[in-house]
Amino acid sequence: MSPGTLELELPAELDDRALLGVLARRLTLDVGRASTTDRVLLDTFDARLRAAGLRADWPARRAARRRMTLREPGMPPRTADVDDAPAVGLADLPAGPLRDRLAPVLEERALIALARVRSRVLRAAVLNADAKTVVRLAIEHPVVDGAALPGRLVVEPVRGYERDFDRVVGRLREGLGLAEADVPLFDAAVTAAGGKPEGVQSKVAFEPEPGTRSDVAAGQVLLLLLEVAEANVQGVLDDLDTEFLHDLRVSVRRARSVLRELEGVHPPRPWAQLRTELKWVQTVTGPLRDLDVQLLEWDEVAGARGDELAPLLKLLERRRAAELARVRRALRSRRFAAALEAWRALALTPPADDTEDRPRAALPIEAVAADRIRKVYRRMIRDGDRIDDDSPDEDLHELRKRGKELRYLLELFGSPFPKSVVRPLVSTLKDLQEVLGRFQDRAVQIDLLHEVRDELRDEPATLMALGSLLDALVADQHAARAEFAATFDHFKGHAVPKP
Repeated sequence: MSPGTLELELPAELDDRALLGVLARRLTLDVGRASTTDRVLLDTFDARLRAAGLRADWPARRAARRRMTLREPGMPPRTADVDDAPAVGLADLPAGPLRDRLAPVLEERALIALARVRSRVLRAAVLNADAKTVVRLAIEHPVVDGAALPGRLVVEPVRGYERDFDRVVGRLREGLGLAEADVPLFDAAVTAAGGKPEGVQSKVAFEPEPGTRSDVAAGQVLLLLLEVAEANVQGVLDDLDTEFLHDLRVSVRRARSVLRELEGVHPPRPWAQLRTELKWVQTVTGPLRDLDVQLLEWDEVAGARGDELAPLLKLLERRRAAELARVRRALRSRRFAAALEAWRALALTPPADDTEDRPRAALPIEAVAADRIRKVYRRMIRDGDRIDDDSPDEDLHELRKRGKELRYLLELFGSPFPKSVVRPLVSTLKDLQEVLGRFQDRAVQIDLLHEVRDELRDEPATLMALGSLLDALVADQHAARAEFAATFDHFKGHAVPKP
């Protein structure tokens, strides 16, 4: 495995030529000409490239098409010409090495601009006895938003020459006393531009101390969920990628679950009002999410019928545009702003001195959480055992919703309990949720396609292909239902946390 790129911080008093002179006495160098670069650093909102050890950028100068460059330690840069846009997803990338490398990393997310970096760069290659490049060096002096960042020496490995990389790094550290930069240039630049280099994650990290009052713990987790929701609003408005809406909805759904499962912890009236408003947010954003799921799976679902189904695709895209406009109005409304404020106010409610109307507020969170986990689990077992081949679809949908509540309880409040209990339960619950989710997604898709059928009455070829598509979706829904029993049996054999 190739080592990662190393960035060494340069002393302010050491100029480039002096540094090269020192390096030339220790290494065989091929020094290039100094140049100026002006580039925009790209990543997803949740920093997927950073997590994968990748870097992407394109020229800062606006043009109809820009050359995107993807960098990976030990590999030659991959490039592709891409249409200029606020966000670039997989569908916007041309076929080739860059797209192939990004496909498993990006998935449904898009690359967005995070920081503009202007740099003076002096590059050099370290050569071996055969005059082959074994390590690449770059002396870089970056500027972000008019502020100069510390200069750094970037040491890049070349695939197949890992030992040479280690040798060069040793000489730079020991011979010159250069220390590794506190943070990579990417992190420093994004931070200087006002962003978060680690991105915004939809899953909150919350581990309350044992004995924490339930009202305090609930307030803390509600505040974390609110931060996620607020962070995703602008991405929904700008329609950068579909995950902004998904993550907004998940944070709202988790908050609703906290309110529902921790009843008796919050003041009753604001608790009830917030539940109403968060349900409204879920309702108003639901149709857009359903269309997103339909379109995200389009290539897989349409398959060889793509040409015949083209009018249906255009119809779904028009519907999505209308629903996006509706969601934008809702998210810009006073009602939504008031809902966020109510969310924040409830999260910041001080601990209760008088718990007459909040009987569980002062109880330890692990006791309340364990009680709710066991009750939700037992209800899932009861309801799941009643499902047979004749049960209505709604029974499986309700079980799926109950499973989400259980999963949120485990993920948000499971840290006080033994990992040997929580992890297997979450794992089997995810398997069950995947089957139930597939079943429900197909149900929603089938209902939607039946709904739009009349609008395609002037497209006979499309209607025929639509009938075939509906048959395939129904068959897959039946297959998911057939998998339910075995998955549910595996799930119900696990232990649950004890109070």
